[in-house]
Amino acid sequence: FVAISANGMAVGLILWLHRTPSLLLMGMSLVCMLLSTFSWWRDLIREGDIGFHTRFVIKSFRDGVALFILSEVMFFFTFFWTFFHNALSPSCELGMRWPPPGIRTPNPSSTSLFETGLLISSGLFVTQAHKSMRSKDYDVGPFIGLVVTIVCGTVFFLVQLREYYWNSYTIADSVYGSVFYLLTGFHGMHVVVGTIWLMVSLVRLWRGEFSSQRHFGFEACIWYWHFVDVVWVALWCLVYVWFGGWLY
Repeated sequence: FVAISANGMAVGLILWLHRTPSLLLMGMSLVCMLLSTFSWWRDLIREGDIGFHTRFVIKSFRDGVALFILSEVMFFFTFFWTFFHNALSPSCELGMRWPPPGIRTPNPSSTSLFETGLLISSGLFVTQAHKSMRSKDYDVGPFIGLVVTIVCGTVFFLVQLREYYWNSYTIADSVYGSVFYLLTGFHGMHVVVGTIWLMVSLVRLWRGEFSSQRHFGFEACIWYWHFVDVVWVALWCLVYVWFGGWLY
């Protein structure tokens, strides 16, 4: 059911890119996916509360999350590969230059640098929250770390929307605009998913569902958030600084 919903969202997105949007298809697919995901995670939490998550089950969860993050690495690798292919050998259609003529790339020392600081800081705070939980501090440390991380993720997304609004180019402006918005846009979607996951972890922590020995849901969330951090640092260094035309 989740796969069917994801396929419906993909078809709706393709129709939107071809200027024939189907809001009904995308809306229904999104609602079905959210309901299916909520039901799935609810059942997992209940199984853990009952005691069905043995040591072997937890190991399978760890392997599954690791493979999921690996698939996400390959997902972003395809976009980075496209960017490198065009940046290292610009074609005649791009004027044999990178960035292409007419593209005014964003300054890496302004908004994007602030966003980088936000994500790096959030990674430090969420790591400190994990350390506090492992040391059986369930009162202050984890709550502060999670709240600050959620705030950083939310501010990051809002600042990125502001950057999109003020950019001088769109997704239709040459291959640079297409790859730039695909990379940063999909990363922004991952930030939103990670922030929601952190909110769920905060609620579960408040309800007392985590302990120093049983908190894999929170640990998996931290893995995912660090992955989001690393992708953004690589994106900022390569897309904004190195191949953004600011070093030469």
